This record gives sequence, structure tokens and C-alpha cells, in this order.
Amino acid sequence: MTEEKFKNDEEYYADRSYLSNSSLKLLRESPTKFKLWRENKWSYPNTNFFSIGSAIHALFLEGKETAIVYEGTRRGKEWEKFSMEHSDRDILNPKELSSVYEMYDKLKNSTKVQELMGDFSPEVPAVSELMGIPVKGKADALIDNWNGKYLVDLKTTAKSLSEFKRGASYMLYNQQAALYKYLFEVDDFYFVVVEKEFPYEVGIFKCSDAFLNSGLKELQTSINLYRELFLNGDYNYYYTREYEL
Repeated sequence: MTEEKFKNDEEYYADRSYLSNSSLKLLRESPTKFKLWRENKWSYPNTNFFSIGSAIHALFLEGKETAIVYEGTRRGKEWEKFSMEHSDRDILNPKELSSVYEMYDKLKNSTKVQELMGDFSPEVPAVSELMGIPVKGKADALIDNWNGKYLVDLKTTAKSLSEFKRGASYMLYNQQAALYKYLFEVDDFYFVVVEKEFPYEVGIFKCSDAFLNSGLKELQTSINLYRELFLNGDYNYYYTREYEL
């Protein structure tokens, strides 16, 4: 594990020579989007869904206020001007901002969350090689204390906690956990999950060995797909995937 590769967030996210969990997920979703993303010809849509998550991450993990309120319609010249002037902020409407503060309150006042996280190092980057491929990740919270060395990843969900549990592998969170456990050489990996709607329930999910092992298999599948399409030269715009149901 190497933690000093990137000087800041901007440099971390700009570097696309390393594969991350999010880029591997994009590859699995669409090799074409993945290729365009690496060439800076495609980017993730800037939606409220991501802005809410970004705002609560900054507030809870780093104590930073990144949210700014916009009450108008999100189209037209006024919106375009506002969004360009505040491109470094998370633009929310009043209801969304209120939800961010409610989620923050629940997380800060959860005894179990505070006991789990304690004093932690936020937003820690790491790089390594896996199967001969350069990989990277950024830990939300790295904890190293008398309980051991482990990671906590903060997630927000528009669904219930039980639905988060059922869909975790589908969302490739098992792949993320396996990759990060490898990158940071930690004993355990936890997801702290907070619902985006009232009453903003909070859940702590410890990743089991079975979950992590399934993540390793997904990670191997993703890297093999990358190797097949982009290192062995088999990718083209008309590439068609074959499936078995």
C-alpha cells in the first residue's frame, strides 16, 4: 500500500491510469462509457443524488460545509450561471439541505457509530497493483486502534436498510470492500448506512468473509474484462457482450 501518491483530491480524481472500484463498476456497466471516460469524453451526470451524498460525506467525515442552496428551476440561463459559479459546491434545494442536516444529526448522535469510528483518518488514498494492474482507492475513514485496523465506508440510501442489505452485492459493494481491504491491508471493513428520508435510520454492516470472498470474485471478473478488452486489444465500438441466464 502507498498512501502518498496524490497531493490532493483533484489530482486523485484526475488520474485515470489507476483502476478504482467506481471505474471498474463503470466498465462492467458499459465498456464504451468506460473507454470514453478514460479519454475525458464522457462524465458522470451531475445529479442531486450524488450532491446529497457528497454533502453528507464532507460534513460528517471532514466537518466541511460544501452544500449551497438553489431554490429555482434547474434549467435555463439563470441555473446555468449559478451552477457554473458554484461548480465546487454541492447544489441542493432547501428540502435536500434539511435532509443532509438530519442525516448528520443521526450519525453524530448514534452511540454505536461513534464507538465504531472514534478517532479516524478521513479520505485516505492508497494505490497498489492487483493481478499486475495498477489500482487505487480512497477510504472514507481509516481506523487504527486497540480494536484493530479497519475501514468504514459511509453510504446513503434512498431505500430501506433491509433493501440495502439485499442489494449490496448487486451494487458491487462486495467488490469495493474486497478491493479496499486489499489496498489498505485492514482486518475488517464496515459500511455505515444512513437513509435519505425521514426518519433517517442508520445501520452498521460488517462485511462477512463470504461477502468479501464474493467481492474478490467480482474483482477478478472486472479486471479480467479490463485485460481482455483493453490490454489484449479486443475492444471496439461494436463490441457485443454475450450472457448466459
